[in-house]
Amino acid sequence: MKKILVISNNNDDLNTMSTLLEDLIPDCLVIPAQSGIEGIESTKAESPELVLLDLEIGGIDRYEVCRTLKSEENTKHIPVLLMTDIQSDPNSYVKGLEAGAAGFLGKPINKAELATQVNMVLRISALEKEKAELKKQLQQAQKMESIGTLAGGIAHEFNNVLFPIIGYTEMCMYDVPENSKTRKNLASVLKAADRAKDLIQQIQNFSTKGGQKRKPLKIQYIIKETLKLLRASLPATIELRHEIENTCGPVAADPSEIQQVLMNLCTNAYQVMEEKGGELEITLQEVDLAPGDLPSEVDLNPGCYLRLTVKDTGPGLGQTEVQHVFDPQYRTDDRNIGAGMGLNVVHEIIRSYEGMTCISSDPDQGTTIDVYLPLTDTQSDKISEISTEAHIPLGNETILLVDDEEDVLEMMHLMLERLGYQVISTLNSVNALETFQKASKTFDLVITDQTMPKMTGMELIKELRLIQSDIPIILCTGFNEKITEENTRHLEIGALIGKPVRIAEIAETIREVLDRKS
Repeated sequence: MKKILVISNNNDDLNTMSTLLEDLIPDCLVIPAQSGIEGIESTKAESPELVLLDLEIGGIDRYEVCRTLKSEENTKHIPVLLMTDIQSDPNSYVKGLEAGAAGFLGKPINKAELATQVNMVLRISALEKEKAELKKQLQQAQKMESIGTLAGGIAHEFNNVLFPIIGYTEMCMYDVPENSKTRKNLASVLKAADRAKDLIQQIQNFSTKGGQKRKPLKIQYIIKETLKLLRASLPATIELRHEIENTCGPVAADPSEIQQVLMNLCTNAYQVMEEKGGELEITLQEVDLAPGDLPSEVDLNPGCYLRLTVKDTGPGLGQTEVQHVFDPQYRTDDRNIGAGMGLNVVHEIIRSYEGMTCISSDPDQGTTIDVYLPLTDTQSDKISEISTEAHIPLGNETILLVDDEEDVLEMMHLMLERLGYQVISTLNSVNALETFQKASKTFDLVITDQTMPKMTGMELIKELRLIQSDIPIILCTGFNEKITEENTRHLEIGALIGKPVRIAEIAETIREVLDRKS
């Protein structure tokens, strides 16, 4: 509903303006004020979309009212139309413009002029609001992009720290009896390192801005981790509850998109409960939707789905807001709707998964949003628990190892020697190229890091190919936002490995690459 404040000390003018505005402007609420002081206070309290100011008011100076409204932080954005008789006060236009008026209405009031001026000013005001909102969204997007870049760099550094911890721990486990207490303790260290690896992967997913490929995964683990992050950011006035079924099957999804969906839904709920507090409840369960079970608003094929539900005890929404809540073009000052574009992003992501987002809400009854995701028959990716007793393929070939992190280089050197290989390692990609130039036929394989000073891994690979085009190469990196099989295919890289990696995985990858050549 559009609020229009009319300031005039003439009751007849107030009544006339109220009647005309309500006839001309659909969904209009006219707020009268009979003095300049009352008008200023009403503007601050009601935040109208427009102020109509009659220049014949008494008390405070007529232009001072306009200047005051334009000088206050919480009212300066509200347009003011001055009603004036230009014949009796020829300087009124100049004075009004100097005071900050957005336009003028001649007296006596002309109905057509009133409709044109009011609609024009309201439209300009709406465009200014939209411009400010878009600017805010752009600033937020730029901020998130910067945070994403920073997060990617942090993930890279964490991986370089974590890789030696995992590598040395695994090698130590080989050196102690299987049933010893020391081995049990080392297994606990390795388990904690795997946990850290998962957290770093979440940082990488965030930093890649949804660029990961969709794959079968069990989203309950992502949801639990996201809720841990969310809990720390919620105020004490909001109680977080969750019921996540651990047995839920996999869906074909991108981890970062699932995290974004949950964060957007919870942020929306948090915003509408920010002032008064409340309860935020998240549930995840499998549902088997038969034709008769489908709610009328759910446009889904019968079958098995995951249903993610986010429920809040906020003020709720009216039916008009519910119908437009996923529409990015729908704008309202109603704080009950919450996070603006966030729900539209959720809607688009879930629709791309061939799922559906449903919302139910009533004023003073809170809001419930259900997200339906189709289950997939494909098995989800799991972190393989590599037993130290498992057969690990060995070799005796010569490997050139390149990494600018000394701790990583030393650990990998020992690991590869343990697997039976002859290893020549270097901290510098330029030195690695010189070493290879002098004795290229000596090496059976090159393992190189990607992010290095002076010459990156991919740049090094290009130079190595000029010397020996068929040399097998493994590219190992801790942050691979731009490193994919697609954009490295022209380099004919034997394998891509993301840090940190287990002994068995690197051993199997090396043998696969070498055996492929032979």
